[in-house]
Amino acid sequence: MQIPRAFWIILIIIGVVVAAFILPFASWLIADEGMAATSGSEFCVGCHSMEPMENAYLKNVHGGAGPYGVQAQCVDCHLDHSSSIAYFFDKIRTGTHDIWVEYTQDTHAIDWEAKREERESFTYDSGCKHCHVKLKEATMASPDAFIAHKAYYLGETKDTCVSCHPNVGHTDLEEELIKHAERYQQKQLKEQQQKENPSSGS
Repeated sequence: MQIPRAFWIILIIIGVVVAAFILPFASWLIADEGMAATSGSEFCVGCHSMEPMENAYLKNVHGGAGPYGVQAQCVDCHLDHSSSIAYFFDKIRTGTHDIWVEYTQDTHAIDWEAKREERESFTYDSGCKHCHVKLKEATMASPDAFIAHKAYYLGETKDTCVSCHPNVGHTDLEEELIKHAERYQQKQLKEQQQKENPSSGS
């Protein structure tokens, strides 16, 4: 039995529709949902090493502690927002690096205070300006703010936002890091004591 020509035409049209519209839409939907699921602060702080950063973040106005309920996400500050491509590849690079470190290294041995001195390398001005879109106009309206930001907007300095605002996003981070280290040391001491005297652990 010969298949009607009209059947093949309809089949081709359906194939074109699927290839041109449904598959791209499905791919975009999966990618968008994946990006959203891995962009929230809840996902980022799922790693134990981020506990002190989360505690300090939740104390800060950027973490929702302000009077207006505004809350930035980790990716708003710690990913490059200069373009969609830069954001996407920075997300892949950062995510891969963080997962590797979390599962292959002792994160308690990391000098987090020293890492804070490198904050310009993992906190982006493009992220700040992605939310603070009228920052330049706002600083122009205040003499004090204008003087502080003049060199920045004139391109006369290499300082970034976090060069002058080192604690932005994380209130009392140093204190939280100390408390976290102390809890870990106490846990290690307790485990060592239990190994030396198993009967005392009950």
